[in-house]
Amino acid sequence: MSQPMNLVIYLARAGLGSRRSCDDLIRRGAVTVNDEVVTFPREKVMPEDVVLVDGEPVEARELRYFLVNKPRGVASTRRDPHAERVIVDLVPNGRILFPVGRLDVDTTGLIILTNDGVLANRLMHPRYGVPKTYVARVRGKVTRRALGALRQGVDLEDGLTAPAEVNLKKQSAKTALVEITIHEGRKRQVRRMFAAVDLPVEELHRRRYGPIADKGLEPGGYRELAGDELEALRRAGEEVAVAVGGEVEGQPILLAAEAPPAAEPIRAAADERVAEKATDLHEPGREAADAPPPRAPDEPGREPDGAGSAGSV
Repeated sequence: MSQPMNLVIYLARAGLGSRRSCDDLIRRGAVTVNDEVVTFPREKVMPEDVVLVDGEPVEARELRYFLVNKPRGVASTRRDPHAERVIVDLVPNGRILFPVGRLDVDTTGLIILTNDGVLANRLMHPRYGVPKTYVARVRGKVTRRALGALRQGVDLEDGLTAPAEVNLKKQSAKTALVEITIHEGRKRQVRRMFAAVDLPVEELHRRRYGPIADKGLEPGGYRELAGDELEALRRAGEEVAVAVGGEVEGQPILLAAEAPPAAEPIRAAADERVAEKATDLHEPGREAADAPPPRAPDEPGREPDGAGSAGSV
């Protein structure tokens, strides 16, 4: 930070939450600037000021948030010796970022890359998370019974799934396009749910992640999240935190930008491996370990089969 900044924005950039939640922190007297309690959210903060929240120092840093439309063939990890490309290479200086959740190599769709560990942990809660919407091309005829089962929850080997929002978009002789929205984060969940009702997934595309949609984002394309989108995403993360109540969230994910500099290369590498493992354990995107559906140019009001992904729904 080199210029004066509103205190509420300073706290948001320090990773303390949405502007609304930071506003609440300030108004309840939890924030001091240079040892003085400040209750005015638009109080100007200078680069040399010392800001404490509940007695703990905080510092605004350069938090980055990118939305990426992952094409087929790209691994949604920071490194993968078996993949030609990895997701972080699709954005400038992406190696300091981590993907929020994952999609299989053959699955297309939205992934958020960030160095905001607090937000990433909230969004990746494995049992209750932000809604994620997919469009799947499945084999077979979609019956009312199958739709009803998906909406109520299906019994998988790891338990009953939560109810999903499901809509049949198109039925042809051999395949169908189905839109499904889930909140959980189980491994390969979408594929397994459809398989449980005898509708094998051929291709899959994630078209929405919480409040963020993929409109206008080409396959392989990326963009920084705008202020309104970022605020909506932070609020979605806070809703998850409220929903899980007193549950233990687990250790925060150590993101690349938070790793120690080259002075501790061995420690940094170890921390990075821990972060990768933490992402595996909490990843809501793993539920989508399926392939992206092909184009359906005759479907009204949409990019070919969904969201402009390379040959996918």
